Amino acid sequence: MDAARILIVDDHALVGAGLARMLEAEGLQPHWCGDAASALDALRQSSWHAVLLDVSMPGNDGLDLLKRIKTTHAQLPVLMLSMHGEHLFALRALRGGAAGYLTKDSAPDILVDAIRTVTQGKRYLTPPVAEQLAHHFQDGAASDASAHEALSDRELQVLRRIGAGRTVGEVAQELHLSVKTISAHKTRLMQKMGLTRDAELVRYVLDHDLL
Repeated sequence: MDAARILIVDDHALVGAGLARMLEAEGLQPHWCGDAASALDALRQSSWHAVLLDVSMPGNDGLDLLKRIKTTHAQLPVLMLSMHGEHLFALRALRGGAAGYLTKDSAPDILVDAIRTVTQGKRYLTPPVAEQLAHHFQDGAASDASAHEALSDRELQVLRRIGAGRTVGEVAQELHLSVKTISAHKTRLMQKMGLTRDAELVRYVLDHDLL
């Protein structure tokens, strides 16, 4: 059987190149892309056994790219890799069609095992993610959920950026959207979360480790 072809999507060159070398040493055939456009081109031009996708891509983030990949390649396994802990993105990624979620501090052998697992058509769940899923489906779990878990992916993007001190205009530029659209997202997310002032928003982001 030919070695599995793995598309790596990460905007940091050192990380992407390092992952490619590591997977190649494990007998896989990796190819690294540094942005969403080149990743989508690679998906159109070649066939792949799995995608290793960074959550924190510039502009429209990895969750957006995940949706685009699953729209055109529904059966292609996507393993999300992130510097953020499981509490922030894991459930969102799985709901978006990801086959698994790993943090970047995972050991290399765990990453390789995860890739081999998803290329076999299975999901790869670490114990923290499995625990999250179990809690999520328990009766009454929703009542214990943090307020930000009710936000859409786009609203969460806006929340995190404004919480980091960016203006509405700066967020609009980063996400390639209009100021009016970002303002509307901000208004909706504050209503959903019961926030009335920007200071409350910033405090929430800091208290829940969302940066």
